[in-house]
Formats: sequence, structure tokens, C-alpha cells
Amino acid sequence: MNTQVQPSNRRSHFTLLSRPLRTLAVSAALTLEAAAAPVYPRDLDFTAMSLEELGTLKVTSVSKKSERLNAVPAAVSVITSNDILHSGALTFPDMLRLAPGVNVAQVDAAQSAVSVRGFNDTFSQKLLVLMDGRSVYTPLFSGTFWQAQDTMPEDLERIEVIRGPGSTVWGANAVNGVINLVSKPASETQGTLVTGGAGSSHVAAGAVRYGGKLDSRTFFRIYGKYDEWSDSQLVGGGDANDAWTKRQAGFRLDRDPTAADRLTLQGDLYSLSENQMSPQVVLPQFRQPAPATGYKFAQKNKWDMSGGNLLGRWTHQFSPDSDLSVQGYYDRANLDSALVTEKRDTFDLDLRHRFQAGRRNEIVWGGGFRQSNSTLTDTVSVRLARHHRADKVSNAFIQDEFTMVPDRLRLTFGSKVEHNSYTHSEVEPGARLSWTVAEKQTLWASVARAVRTPSQFERDATVILAVLPPSAQNPLPTVLSVSGQSGTRSETLLAYELGYRVQVNPRLTIDAASFLNVYDNLRSTITTVDMSAVPNYVRAASFFSNQGEGRSYGGELALTWQATDWWRLHGQVSVIAANLRQPANALTGQVSAPKLSAPRHQASLRSTMELSRQIDFDGWLSYVDTVTATGASAPGVNAANDRIPSYLSLDLRLAWHPHRQLEISLVGKNLFGPHQEFAPTFVSTSMTEVARSVFGKITWKF
Repeated sequence: MNTQVQPSNRRSHFTLLSRPLRTLAVSAALTLEAAAAPVYPRDLDFTAMSLEELGTLKVTSVSKKSERLNAVPAAVSVITSNDILHSGALTFPDMLRLAPGVNVAQVDAAQSAVSVRGFNDTFSQKLLVLMDGRSVYTPLFSGTFWQAQDTMPEDLERIEVIRGPGSTVWGANAVNGVINLVSKPASETQGTLVTGGAGSSHVAAGAVRYGGKLDSRTFFRIYGKYDEWSDSQLVGGGDANDAWTKRQAGFRLDRDPTAADRLTLQGDLYSLSENQMSPQVVLPQFRQPAPATGYKFAQKNKWDMSGGNLLGRWTHQFSPDSDLSVQGYYDRANLDSALVTEKRDTFDLDLRHRFQAGRRNEIVWGGGFRQSNSTLTDTVSVRLARHHRADKVSNAFIQDEFTMVPDRLRLTFGSKVEHNSYTHSEVEPGARLSWTVAEKQTLWASVARAVRTPSQFERDATVILAVLPPSAQNPLPTVLSVSGQSGTRSETLLAYELGYRVQVNPRLTIDAASFLNVYDNLRSTITTVDMSAVPNYVRAASFFSNQGEGRSYGGELALTWQATDWWRLHGQVSVIAANLRQPANALTGQVSAPKLSAPRHQASLRSTMELSRQIDFDGWLSYVDTVTATGASAPGVNAANDRIPSYLSLDLRLAWHPHRQLEISLVGKNLFGPHQEFAPTFVSTSMTEVARSVFGKITWKF
């Protein structure tokens, strides 16, 4: 989808920042400065669009068809390219803080926890993440390796954030939300772009992108980038030993062989290496004393990831009311950590067809098949019942948008049916009602069923959580573990939503949404005593089950106010609460309810100002409430540290445009001082803080 907007008479914005650049970046910038730069048309500047024009931006993630944002019957937000660049965000998780209702928490220098409407974790299980329609949700843990997802921010067209289930068209795991990162067509990234930056936390960054055309119908771009991050700080002081580096390169090719056809081929290669303090376990031996470090201790290790992907897509336009899209991709991912190693190959094929059936019905239907082959190696801390899997998912969906009253009332209903290797058949129906009260007012409501299928860890893995030393009550050491079970079922959600979107006047828009989520079969644990390892130790063995249930409820409010022609304000607030429960533990009699793991309140105010034709000044004030329970990857791992205090943060950005192709910017982040945002689960042990930092960047386009 291309949004056609006339080029603004304001110069392009390329953001982020820099200290002294590393040798390569400095010499590249000096060489470019010495060259005579020709004058090119300026890029689209979304801050120059009126609020009415922003409301007509098209989104595709809600129903797999293009729809105007202000008429979509869903809680959806669009983060534009210029929103990202003006925010000074350096990573995908930081970019997602721009959307209401999204909880983003930094776990350490590399890892982040991202969720929508609760249940946050390093691997947030109920959030489906896509990049240009390619799923990056890993079935190993159920979640996303955020440190492995990247591209050049300047090449992003938009990020679509759906708050609420998207399972009717996207299927399993699109439970509490869907995030789709959409890149620009190659035709919109022509010429050369060079960036270089450095800072106190993000110590070095550099990227080069070149876009060209093979003929009048074929455009391409290639890019390469490098990032290096320093150690974060431990809570209480000291380095966390979590510095990391990443290299990535990729390409995109777009061809329009006819007026009705578009072909896209794109791919990426990446490699990252992260230092980490990971948990190590020594199982007790009878008559042998405990090691000096204890049975469980933290040890310096490496977390290495590499991989690549290749995606192809063909779109054919039969008429303004009918089109067909076929997409396929291959993804290879390698993980090498102290806990587990994994090699995974994923093949995916997807077909979507939209057509008009009579005057009132627009049908979207499609289907697909995915196979994910994995090879795993276990360790002392993680034991696997199966080391090889070939998981298969086949699906079909159909959705009908029925116009009840032309230009006023629309009913959209449909369902997706999936068959997977874990729980077999799943049905995920949904319905949405949209009422255009007036030309710039939309009231909508929805109800949908969604499921989250079990991960490999929930079926095949046993994780050693801790080893308790002997005590007066128990003369033997006690090993705490959690194990998957073959009978683990899908978690289910029945979601009810109500929303209102209005442009009050040419300078003010309001977007409000409320929800009630009713959960069943939530992941929980059953604990038993295993005496099979006596006299070495007693095992308190927990097993994953589906005895949790309950509900969450809340809402989000977002306002955009064009205070003056040169000053725009964005405000947002979200509220969430929950009542979750499960039966008492048969062994201990204690009740440990599932964790919502989300702040009750979040709020932010963002200011974007063009002080002159050469100076931009942006500010971002955020508040995040106390989180009383964090993480859900393994129960009991961080029980002593599962209360994260509330915090207030401030980011400021100053950008100078001495030339229309050159931007020099400086960003200060977390200027109110260090704060903790999350507690680690079972893949690391470091309790870290997000430090005050500064980052400078130079961007040159020619």
C-alpha cells in the first residue's frame, strides 16, 4: 500500500544522533560533505499533513485489505515514519512506545519485553509480530526475539498496531494484539543515504543504503548497518555484562510488469552477539558437599543469533473492487546460548483474494500453510523430550463486510480455521460493527475468539529453576523444576471491544477504545513431589497445565492536537485491571494466580516543534505505573523481584538541518535518571536499570 501525498515544501527529516563518529562513519561523512550535492525533491513529511489527511492513511493489518484509518472498526494505531524519526527511538521496541496500550520494558541492554493489554514477558506469548506480513513469532518460547528484528528506520513506512485480537484473519497467537512493521517500496527510497552515530549506551551505529532502478518499472534498494551497545547497569550499581553488537544487510526489489501487477522480492541477513549472565545449575550428589558457588549460580556466557529470510509477493489488481495476493517466505534462524541451541527453518505460503459480491458484500478469503523444522540441543538446565520437530500449520479464512446502510453502517464477520501439530483444529470467529455517525465520527464494536497454541517448551522441555540447600525440615537438597506436558492445551480468549474515533475540528482528533477480555485455559502449573532422585535430592516438580482463568478490562485514549502550524502535541493514556485465578496447589495449598504483568496506568505526552526551517525540537514525557508481577516464562524464577516501581521518563531531541540533505541531531533519553523496567525470566539473571543516555547522529542523503 502506498499513501500518495504531495511532497511538502519542508525539508526531509532524518533523525537520531552522534558523538564523535567511528573512523569509517567520519570519513564517509567528510567525503560526502566535500562533494557537490545536487538538489532532489524532498521526502514526504507526515508532520506537514493535516489531521484530516492523517485519518485517511490506509491500514491493511486489521482485515488483510486496505482501509482508511478513521473508518477501521478496531483499536488500531499507525506509527508513521516521521513519528519514529522525530521520537529519537533507536530500536523497534522503543518505537512501539509511541502507540497507546503497548507496554514496552527494557530487560537488559539487548532484551525487551513488549505486550499489548497485559501478560508482558521477555517472550510475550499473546502478541503476534509481523514484518511486511512475515511472522517473527517463534514457536520455541512463544514470543519474539526483539533483538533480532531490525531494519533502517528511514526505510519504514509505518507500524500498524492492533490492540485486541486479530485471529479472524491472522490466526493463532494474535490474541491480545498484532504488530505489523511495513517497509517503504523501493521506489520511495531512491538515492544514497549514509548515517553514523555514537552515544553513551548506543556506543556506535552506522548504516548505508542505496536505491536505484533497473528500468522505469523496476526499483531496488540495498542496505547494510552496524550497531554496538555497551553494558547496562545493575540495580544497585555495577556493569551487567550484557554488551552486544549486531550486523545486518538486506535488499528489496519492486517491479510493476503491468499496470495491474506488482512483484516484490526482499531479504535480510543478520548476526548478533550478546554478553550475558546466565543461570548455571549443578545437580546435588549424595555425600558430596555443595560447590563454593552454590548449586545454582550466574556465569558469564554468550547469546549468539544469526539468520536470514527471503520473501516474495505477487499482487494482481483485477478491478478497484477485486485483487489477489500470493506471498511466500523462507526464514532461517540459529540460536546458540548457554541454555539451549536451536536451528530452525520456516517455510510459509499464503494466498488472499478480495472481491465484491453484489452491491453490499465485500468478501476477503484465503488460506495458507507453514512448516517449521527445528533441531535443538539441551543442557543441564534445560532438558528436552524431543530434539527434532517438524511443526505444520494449515489454515483457511473467510470474511464478509456487509454494508447495511451505505456510507453509514457496516457489519464485518468471518472466521479462521487452523490445524496445527499441537492442538489440532482451532476455530477463531469474529464480528465487527462500524457506524459512521457523521463524516468524521466513527463508533465501532467487536467480539472475537482467539487462541494461543502451546510452545515447544510447554510441550517438550524441563527447566531447572533453582536448587534449595538442605534445611531442618528437609535434610536433602530440593531441586525446583518446571516441565511441559503433551496434553497442554491452547489458551483461549473471548474479547469484547467498543471504540469511538472523531475529528473534533481541523486541529483536534480523539481516539478512544475500551475492552473486556475473558480468558480460559490460561497457563498455570501443578506441583508434585518426585522422590526418584533420592538420596541425591528431592525434586519439587511443577508441570504446565491450563487451570487459569479470569478477565481483564480497561481502555486507551489518544489525542492529537495541532496547537499551531509548527507545533503538534500527542497525548495518550491507558488503563488495565484484571481478576485472574486458578485452583489452589494440591501439594502446598497455596494459590498462585496467573500474572497480568502490566502497569495499571500508562500515560505520555509528546511534543513535535519546528522552531525554524532549520531547527526541530521534540520532547517526550512518559509515566509507567508500578508493575506488581513481571514475566511468565517460568513460574517462581523472579518471585523475589516481581515488583517494579513506577517511573517517569523524559526524552528530548534537537535536530539541525544546515542543508536540505543533511541532518545533525542529538537525543537525550531517560533524563530524569535511571529506573528499572522489568525483571529477567529464565534466560538471564541480571536485574538492570535503564540509564540516562545521550546519542548523536548525522544523516546525509544524496
